[in-house]
Amino acid sequence: MAISPSPLLDSDAIHSVGRILPWLAEIPNGPDRVRFTPDSVLRPSKRQTRKAVAELERNLGERCKSIDPAVFTMMDKLRAEVEAAPPGTVMDAHGAGVRTFEKAEEYFRGECHQLRAIGDVLERSGGQGEHGEGIFHELGRLEGLLSQIVQRCQDIRWLLMINDGALAPTTGKTFASGAELVSSLTSD
Repeated sequence: MAISPSPLLDSDAIHSVGRILPWLAEIPNGPDRVRFTPDSVLRPSKRQTRKAVAELERNLGERCKSIDPAVFTMMDKLRAEVEAAPPGTVMDAHGAGVRTFEKAEEYFRGECHQLRAIGDVLERSGGQGEHGEGIFHELGRLEGLLSQIVQRCQDIRWLLMINDGALAPTTGKTFASGAELVSSLTSD
């Protein structure tokens, strides 16, 4: 018999936490905030490039400040709740939470890929000598934070899958060999 989850550990709550993560880690909104891509960093003139790099550096720093406390606190709390759940607790019966955390991982991996691409463009166009070390520091700092989020998403997702998978019903049959198992799968 499966135990009912605590209010934080039902599938809808887990799904909601996973859905909100990208929003909490997004670039802070404002009139001068834009989404940077490798192409948008390098402008036709050096002056425009310096301005774009300075703006990007500032935005990356602000994004780092906005991510750290809320996202990590929420994820650590959820992980602690999942780990502390009594044996037999079904936490994500329909898999919605697992799918959402998988999507969050993909989102943050894409963000890391984008940051590396911007860093590569800046490196090829003069590196720290041309653009200063601050931009590379902020790129690395944000990528590190986003990588930590990916790791925490994976940890939570695996905890859920292992827990709920271990509770899945079995046939009760055991097999003496691999051939016996294969035979049972192909027979009706």
